[in-house]
Amino acid sequence: MNCGQLEKYLSEAIGVTLLIGGQMSERNECTFMNWNSRVVFLFSTFVFSTNAVINFVDSQHNVILILTDDQDIELGSMNFMPKTTQIMKERGTEFTSGYVTTPICCPSRSTILTGLYVHNHHVHTNNGNCTGVEWRKVHEKKSIGVYLQNAGYRTAYLGKYLNEYDGSYIPPGWDEWHAIVKNSKFYNYSMNSNGEREKFGFEYEKDYFTDLVTNRSLRFIEKHIKTRAWQPFALIISYPAPHGPEDPAPQFAHMFENEFSHRTGSWNFAPNPDKQWLLQRTGKMNEVHISFTDLLHRRRLQTLQSVDEGIERLFNLLRELNQLWNTYAIYTSDHGYHLGQFGLLKGKNMPYEFDIRVPFFMRGPGIPRNVSLHEMVTNVDIAPTMLAIAGVSKPARMNGRSLLELVALKKKKKKHAEALKPWRDTVLIERGKMPKLKKIRDRYIKQKKKFNKENRLSKECKRRKWQRDCVEGQLWKCYYTVEDRWRIYKCRDNWVDQCPCRKKRDVDDDENDNVDEFLDHVDQENFSLENEWYQGEIGDHDDVDEWSHEVSSRQKRGILSKCSCSRNMSHPIKLLERKLSKKHYLKYKKKLQTGSLKPKDCSLPQMNCFTHTASHWKTPPLWPEELGEFCFCQNCNNNTYWCLRTKNETHNFLYCEFVTEFISFYDFNTDPDQLINAVYSLEIGVLEQLSEQLRMLRKCKNRQCEIWSASQKLRSPKLVDLRVNEKSFLNYNLDKT
Repeated sequence: MNCGQLEKYLSEAIGVTLLIGGQMSERNECTFMNWNSRVVFLFSTFVFSTNAVINFVDSQHNVILILTDDQDIELGSMNFMPKTTQIMKERGTEFTSGYVTTPICCPSRSTILTGLYVHNHHVHTNNGNCTGVEWRKVHEKKSIGVYLQNAGYRTAYLGKYLNEYDGSYIPPGWDEWHAIVKNSKFYNYSMNSNGEREKFGFEYEKDYFTDLVTNRSLRFIEKHIKTRAWQPFALIISYPAPHGPEDPAPQFAHMFENEFSHRTGSWNFAPNPDKQWLLQRTGKMNEVHISFTDLLHRRRLQTLQSVDEGIERLFNLLRELNQLWNTYAIYTSDHGYHLGQFGLLKGKNMPYEFDIRVPFFMRGPGIPRNVSLHEMVTNVDIAPTMLAIAGVSKPARMNGRSLLELVALKKKKKKHAEALKPWRDTVLIERGKMPKLKKIRDRYIKQKKKFNKENRLSKECKRRKWQRDCVEGQLWKCYYTVEDRWRIYKCRDNWVDQCPCRKKRDVDDDENDNVDEFLDHVDQENFSLENEWYQGEIGDHDDVDEWSHEVSSRQKRGILSKCSCSRNMSHPIKLLERKLSKKHYLKYKKKLQTGSLKPKDCSLPQMNCFTHTASHWKTPPLWPEELGEFCFCQNCNNNTYWCLRTKNETHNFLYCEFVTEFISFYDFNTDPDQLINAVYSLEIGVLEQLSEQLRMLRKCKNRQCEIWSASQKLRSPKLVDLRVNEKSFLNYNLDKT
């Protein structure tokens, strides 16, 4: 090995430890250092920085990662897990800004296991490349299991592994292996148990998967402490809950009958012409859809009760075995979830807070109790954290940072904090492969012309049909004002309204609200005439009442009312309770299906659609057969994006670029529910800078990812403060830009 090769080898090793230690050595050029001095310098730097890592922990400790499947934080699931909250939050630290970089099961789990962004491990979907050739040959051999096993740990993995895992092998790095074949189930599944294939049935006491994962985890710990107490263990407990088919344990199937915490500010807020393609074509949920989301939310919370009990049992055992003092534990989910947000019935995959933000807790020696940290942490940080707990230097290939560094920074211990770099304020959110896009300025101008509300209104109002007087059957009329602007008049005599408790609006009602209704009505009409796909109810706002309290005109759309004659009174389950005649109910049900794909035709190219029937759930609470079946499309291939999620003392935003060349920007300081795409509130110079930072993160490798995740010094002009500028870009005057 020559001088250059040795220097490169040691430099790579030093780069890892120096990043953890947060300091960089200034090396002179090769010509000014001879062989011996270079080796001494590099080796001494290596020793110093390695000690900095190991000193985060005084010795190797046990480490447990508890991972749930599809668990949200935005919809309130943690509020119904009191035991976990007490154990992990009150006796540990909550990371309130915990995110996943890709809100899809297999890509996120691959990131957790490797500490790599998706664009570096290339597992982009839940399909073919999930446990594909590259994963098996390259990344699986460098998982946290392998590193921890090499560090002297006894390792165990129990529960769900990856969606396409076929059970034919035990991945490298695991001494104890009990993993379900394929995706999460609660009954009727197969497992690879230490190389042996096991099949399970439909009997709760023997087969319920959540309890089985808990029981075998406890058995592993108890046996290990009794026989190998001298050796630290690393355990991953990967629960199936609350993933579908959302089968609760029978003792919990009666709970949460009237719980609606999933109805957040963006729930049934639709349609959304200022968002990406799928949401432009997704209207409000009908009553059957609403009934489905309510029941699904209830079942999800019920499945989490078994997790809650399992965690209590786990920590009771650790206490009995006197291992609490010696054990770190992390609790999180592979991604969040949505149930009716923006009219989408269920799922993940979206770049919005409800899908990318997750529960994130940590406890153990030196971790503050009952403390909340607001810095941004992600699933990329889990692998470096587990290795730091083991005293293992972070490999150069990993993209995240150890959470022990963040704790040291917050404690402000001179011993470590002075040597550490400041924590990041930006993370990359990505879904799909990276194409080459046009310049951001060109995309911006094109989008502004297409989606600006004044442009859309002008285009429609020039049609003769909207310029007539309010003749019979006409719902809207356009008129041109002296200010040279088109305005909308509602032909109220042609609107049927039989709800006595709905407030009658005047002609002077909120103008923007009328424009929104008109454009939604036009969208639905155009979709139908041009035979374009859409789903849900678009342009039918008069059937939906507003909340009784004051909200903004934009927020009024899509929110159900508490009015006694509102839609809640005709909720499908309420209809069944009232025992309506079959003829009456079938007539009502036929009306609800308007504008939707029929279940038998529930398939579209480049889209992910599902059919829900009464046979989907096998355990109570069941779907009423009287509500029938329906089809819904929850995702599409052009929902491919790359985003910057930034949060610091002055800014809190999500900036996204889509493969369709669509651009979005949401400011959480004024719009916590991401209702308004405020991209036109940005100056073009800042837009270009954000796009450049995103471009660099999209292709980052190794330590580069942390460099580009750090706060960027904004070039002039400064970022517009959206706290004083609440205009949606749809209302923005083109002449101003």
